[in-house]
Amino acid sequence: MRFILLIISLFVLQTDLVAQHNFTVSPSPDWLAPYKPDLGKTPDASEISNGYFLLLLEEQHHAEKGAVYRHVIRQIVSEAGIQNGAEISVDYDPTYEKLRFHQLLIRRNGEVINKLDPSRFRFLQKEDELSRFIYSGTFTAYYILEDVRKGDQIEYGYTLEGVNPIFEHKYANTFYFTSHDPIVNYYKALIAAPARDIRFKPFNNARLPARSSWKGMQLYEWKIADVMPTDDDDNAPDWYTTMPFVQASEYKSWSEIINWGAKINTPPAPGIRLQTRIAELKKQSGDNKALYLQNAMRFVQDDIRYMGIEMGEYSHRPNNPDKILEQRFGDCKDKSLLLTTLLQADGIKASMAYTNTYLKARVSDYLPSPFMFNHVIVYAQLGDSAYWIDPTISYQRGPMSLHTVPDFQEALIIKTDGSDKLTAIPQINKGTQVIKEHFRLPDDKGKKGLLSIQSVYTLRFADQQRDVFANNSIKDQQKSYLDYYKNIYGELHNDSALKTIDDPIKNRFTVIEHYELDEPWKNDTEEPGRLGIPVTAGILQEALPKNSKKKNTKSQAPLALRYPYSLDYTIDMDMPIEWSLSDEPFKITNDYYAFSFTPVVNGEHVSFHYTFETFKDHIPASYLAQYASDRSKMDDVISFSLFWSPDDPAEMATPADHAMNWVTLPLALFFLAFFARLAWKYNQYTIYPLQDIQGTAQLSGFMFIIGFFVFITPLVTLQSIFSSDFFNYKVWYQLSRSTHTVNNTSFLEFLFIFRMVAALFFFVYSILLIALYINRRDTFPNAMVYFMLAGLLFQVLDAGISHYLYKKSWEITDLGGIVFRFAEGLVFTPYLLQSSQVKETFIMPHRSVAGKEKGY
Repeated sequence: MRFILLIISLFVLQTDLVAQHNFTVSPSPDWLAPYKPDLGKTPDASEISNGYFLLLLEEQHHAEKGAVYRHVIRQIVSEAGIQNGAEISVDYDPTYEKLRFHQLLIRRNGEVINKLDPSRFRFLQKEDELSRFIYSGTFTAYYILEDVRKGDQIEYGYTLEGVNPIFEHKYANTFYFTSHDPIVNYYKALIAAPARDIRFKPFNNARLPARSSWKGMQLYEWKIADVMPTDDDDNAPDWYTTMPFVQASEYKSWSEIINWGAKINTPPAPGIRLQTRIAELKKQSGDNKALYLQNAMRFVQDDIRYMGIEMGEYSHRPNNPDKILEQRFGDCKDKSLLLTTLLQADGIKASMAYTNTYLKARVSDYLPSPFMFNHVIVYAQLGDSAYWIDPTISYQRGPMSLHTVPDFQEALIIKTDGSDKLTAIPQINKGTQVIKEHFRLPDDKGKKGLLSIQSVYTLRFADQQRDVFANNSIKDQQKSYLDYYKNIYGELHNDSALKTIDDPIKNRFTVIEHYELDEPWKNDTEEPGRLGIPVTAGILQEALPKNSKKKNTKSQAPLALRYPYSLDYTIDMDMPIEWSLSDEPFKITNDYYAFSFTPVVNGEHVSFHYTFETFKDHIPASYLAQYASDRSKMDDVISFSLFWSPDDPAEMATPADHAMNWVTLPLALFFLAFFARLAWKYNQYTIYPLQDIQGTAQLSGFMFIIGFFVFITPLVTLQSIFSSDFFNYKVWYQLSRSTHTVNNTSFLEFLFIFRMVAALFFFVYSILLIALYINRRDTFPNAMVYFMLAGLLFQVLDAGISHYLYKKSWEITDLGGIVFRFAEGLVFTPYLLQSSQVKETFIMPHRSVAGKEKGY
């Protein structure tokens, strides 16, 4: 008897729980539009990933009844499908939705097994956003099927009835046409009264619905076969998707959303508690409205904790500001309404503003709908200044003139002034991060080194760091930083405690770290006796977005960028000996990002300075090939190793600053003599045939300009030879020890010799030109043209070799020499070869030829 009573009690309890969760079992609704799927179809087997596919996904919406009917058939094709497809779950909000299950069965070898047992449903509170302190009140009706086998068909159908009353029975929805699993029969329908003027907008090549009349209603249908999963790129910005979908909305304009928002965001008059808080803020601020605005903002940001209970209509309706003040917590709309109320109480114009943190400015591309927004902020006006304020951000400091807001891009201001569009949110006061790492490296592998880091964050970056340190202990942060540098430089430990300096007036936050490196120098695995140390601008490396590794080259997905972002990063290294580098500075600047790298060597001190800034939140697909090229160049200077050999006496010996390289000197003398011999031979060459020369024309006009270039060229070339340190042994010594970008230093030495030989060639050639010019030689015009052509070819060749060795991108400044040589030739060449004045002036043969004609 007791056992029977227990069973009855459990049954009553379960029935009570089911009723509490608005759950019932009932026949399928009678309002469904007719649909007959082709159950004999199968998908491409290569597309099945979870061991099952959807033979049917039918979804019918009834706008008037506020109901959604779903009918699903899963086909289990493997043992993996038994694991992944044998559970049924439905998410819903029991505060305004009723879940009615119609069928749940298994088809096996022609047999139909009914599995619909209300007592086996379990109701779990679904709180996916608990990590964000959001409680939605959503439940999951969960059913675990028993005795599922390979080849089974699992079929179930249910209806969700009820809509959130906050939307006043106005229709808006989005119909997606993709799935995580292949679907071979895909049907969606919307049934609505003819009086409803519903507009549709397709995205990503989705189809618009077929429209017809049915039982006095408007029927919108999609019958689609073989729906396959989309393959969105994880590195794309949040607003980008390739998913085909159709948006439906009964709202005609954004002004309707504004009016709706104004209705639900209008609070009653402030209560006693709120009036008291307003009086306290006024007393703190005096007659300074700017200070009142700042104090009110910080009170809501810092003293009202972020937590939302978004059940039923409170998913979109904010709570009364008095209630928020009393409970001292609220979500974005609660905190925004409280701040708006506080500001308006002091005569400051303030309004709530809706934003979408994912779609950002792309929300303007969609049909008006209240579902297009997921965040609420505040727009305030004080005098000529406008402020965008996010009340959910804590620890924002500094004056209001330096206030920052995340990159929301656009917002819909809830102000009934006739506006019918979203407002752009400008990005100002972007702030920056200035990080300086200073290494003191020992002169032996077994000795310890020191590493000091100072990181200075300003404006938005200071706000972020202030929040991080407020939510984590110094001990945890110190361990996190320590582990970060361990991954790069090996074993190390704190030399002193981590220190922070907060300057809230200037909104600067400084973090200072000191470490002792146990063994900074590591043995080089490729060359015995050589030691190396890795150099990595880690934070910069993390800031650079990674190109997609997917093999699908047809993807046109843009690449997400951190924005706004600004980094100034310096790595200083005190080396054990005088050092040298093969790197040269370079810059990359375009419409999307800017990068610069500047290496500096001063004796034993080596410095690598980087800057990186973004200008947009993404790199478009059309620019990704260029970014890949830029990224390769950036990677080469962001992460590398420095090497030296302490056991090599030559490494330890440092030549004097002005020591002579007795190898290059005779080499230079040889080439000088060689080019002088060639010049002497060319000087004897004559163009014109033997003739009676009466006299040459006088130098005048443009000839003086040419003469100026002729006479100044050897001086400029000679100055270049002596300033290039071709004969300085210390320079050659540093070239032989250069590390990093160029692994084979012979290439650097070859380039240096090439430049020296070229300088000697042009010096001798310029002396020859002076002789030809003074003597009015007939060979001068051609010799001058050849000289300019040789100069242009050298500029191109030298720049090309340099860019290849140093992996630099071409900049406008690098092209200056080439452009000058080209322009010089373009101006002088036609004149030298075509001018009658030149032909009458430069007519003299070599004296040996003239002497023969006169019989000498």
